[in-house]
Amino acid sequence: MKIGSLPAVAMEQYQNNRVKTKKAETASMGADSVELSGASRLFEQALTAVKETPEARMDRVEAIRAQISAGTYRINAAAIADRMLAGTIGETPGVS
Repeated sequence: MKIGSLPAVAMEQYQNNRVKTKKAETASMGADSVELSGASRLFEQALTAVKETPEARMDRVEAIRAQISAGTYRINAAAIADRMLAGTIGETPGVS
């Protein structure tokens, strides 16, 4: 028997069953969903900010490099020590 010679009713039933099967397959597959916490959103924002920030402030690096070359760069050891200690204590020197 040739496929083309099937009665129209049989072809119609076949098509209907195929559509019902596809609908059942799609209905059984639930949609996946993901909900991000506030902390993960904050982390995402921080990561984006870090990626957009250059590795070094090149304008500052060039200024210091020029001062070192000219012999005019001075280090304030007391200010550096204050900041180091403030970092361990958790305070900023000179700020109340």
